[in-house]
Amino acid sequence: MSESVLDYRELERPRQYGFGVKLFFLYTLNAADWFCTQALIDTGRFQEANPLMASVMEYPIVGFFIKCVLPLALSIFIWLFYKIFKLEQNKFTNFIIYSGVIIYSAVILVHIVNFIILYTA
Repeated sequence: MSESVLDYRELERPRQYGFGVKLFFLYTLNAADWFCTQALIDTGRFQEANPLMASVMEYPIVGFFIKCVLPLALSIFIWLFYKIFKLEQNKFTNFIIYSGVIIYSAVILVHIVNFIILYTA
């Protein structure tokens, strides 16, 4: 009887994702942003909205390096730093990661809208 109560309580508890999983998800959204941005720029009907990245995105290899390779290296470094020093997630790190996820999700939504406009016009 007590086992079924214990199982039920475990189901009520929200799932906590590990720090590495959260960083990977944020990085995946970042890479998807680069891919979608590059695909839309390549059509010739769209341009990079960020003036700092506009000149970088003119050269796909440089854009890939800055938007995908460097953030991957940084994510791995941060993850290793947390593992080596046995740091715990806190509200601040979760706030930063979740804020990034929300922002990148909004950017991906804009890309989806742009793809719909592109292929229906």
